[in-house]
Amino acid sequence: MKRLTYIFVSISILFSAVTFAQPALDYPLDTINGHIYYRYTVERGIGLYRISKNFHVTQEDILASNPELQQRGLHFDEVILIPVKGELLPTPTVVHTPIAEKKHPTTEEKPIVSIAAEMPEVSSSPQTKTHKVRTPRIFPRRRDKDSLLTQMVIDTIQTDTVDVPIRLAILLPLHADAIKRERNMERFYDFYSGVLIAINEVQATGQRIEAFVYDVGKTAQEVERVLSDSLFPEVDAIIGPAYNQQVKVAAQYALSDSTWMLVPFVSSTEETVSNPYILQFNPSEHTVADTLARYLAQYGDSINCVLVESREGDVIPFGIAALRTALDQYSVPTTTTTIRNILIDSLETSFVPEVDNYVLFNTERYGNLQAVMPHLLEAYSQYRIVLFSQYSWQNEKIILPQIYTSIFSDSIAIPEEYTHTFIEYFNHELSSTRPHYDLLGYDLTRHLLFLLQTDALGSDTTELWHGIQSPILYQRVSNGGYENQMIHILRK
Repeated sequence: MKRLTYIFVSISILFSAVTFAQPALDYPLDTINGHIYYRYTVERGIGLYRISKNFHVTQEDILASNPELQQRGLHFDEVILIPVKGELLPTPTVVHTPIAEKKHPTTEEKPIVSIAAEMPEVSSSPQTKTHKVRTPRIFPRRRDKDSLLTQMVIDTIQTDTVDVPIRLAILLPLHADAIKRERNMERFYDFYSGVLIAINEVQATGQRIEAFVYDVGKTAQEVERVLSDSLFPEVDAIIGPAYNQQVKVAAQYALSDSTWMLVPFVSSTEETVSNPYILQFNPSEHTVADTLARYLAQYGDSINCVLVESREGDVIPFGIAALRTALDQYSVPTTTTTIRNILIDSLETSFVPEVDNYVLFNTERYGNLQAVMPHLLEAYSQYRIVLFSQYSWQNEKIILPQIYTSIFSDSIAIPEEYTHTFIEYFNHELSSTRPHYDLLGYDLTRHLLFLLQTDALGSDTTELWHGIQSPILYQRVSNGGYENQMIHILRK
């Protein structure tokens, strides 16, 4: 059987400093040219950053004491010199914690992925050091936009947490080749960064978490290969995957293994309707349409929805078709017109004075509508016009008022602590684009861990969760899984 490619992470206190227990660093001392040094044997998976933090010196101090490292880097099991700064500092306590006998294998059976600056080939050889409590450390990435995560290092650190961990499997597209081809793939790394921050915060409360991070690319076959392998561990929940066909495969596994599965990016409800273990963050197009129609129905005859046929033969997108059906279901006043009627100024048969005329085109392509927009803008002096805005229009300069839906809060206040943590450990500012994919990973993971900790899943509705960027309210869909019902209706 082909060996899986994955990252095994048993996470302790992710970003916090190592705890200290002994009165002095317990390493051999040496005096060279009047300076005192520790003689430290490099452990597997320990990077320069971790060593500097453990010994309370800078990375520059270590490189100055070992100039050969500047050319070749650290080697496992070699002895390096660490300068002693001031008084002898306490030693970090490293606990060798055996992994309990469960369905999953020990760490010596598991290869570890190193995601480096040049995105090297994934290592296929397993680590030999066993029974370690491990944590991922994302090293700072360069500030230029072309850079992705520079390195992931697996550390061994102190853990002082509860005995029973929450176990997560994280399935994301982390393929190096795909990332080089598709610039927008970086959003998955941002998402993963938020996941790590959320895990860190929850662990600070005393809850141990074990995470198994898998690079599953973009195909259903890759997900199937991971989930069908005998080494795939028993987990409490799965986060991901990212693509529709992958979700179908993972949902089958979740159902057969009674494992909760959080779907962060896909809005298809086919699996959610039939699978009671699904948590779907993106509301379906049907749910969005129903919510919007109910919102408009409350205004009764004081509004008018104008349904515009853009071009004969166009296939109406499902979301638009669903909204048209919902408007009819809730008896929202509607009229129908065509692009041609608008172009020849025949607006009096469709537009109503003194009410809001909500204009819904049957296409998502803004290019199909550019000819008619000047006419609508001219009519705006006589009629109150509001466009049903499509997601594909977001970068277009449209002067007319628009109504649209969003699962993200219109305005967010990012806590200073979160921003500080993000910048400190990832070495770049938060993205200015909306939504923030790191906040998406953070909000969803914090909420998922809360649901698992409180055993809150199983009822028809969960409690409203106020994330930084996303309020979340899961409700059961029929006899299936949960779907987020928090939809914001916005006008601009």
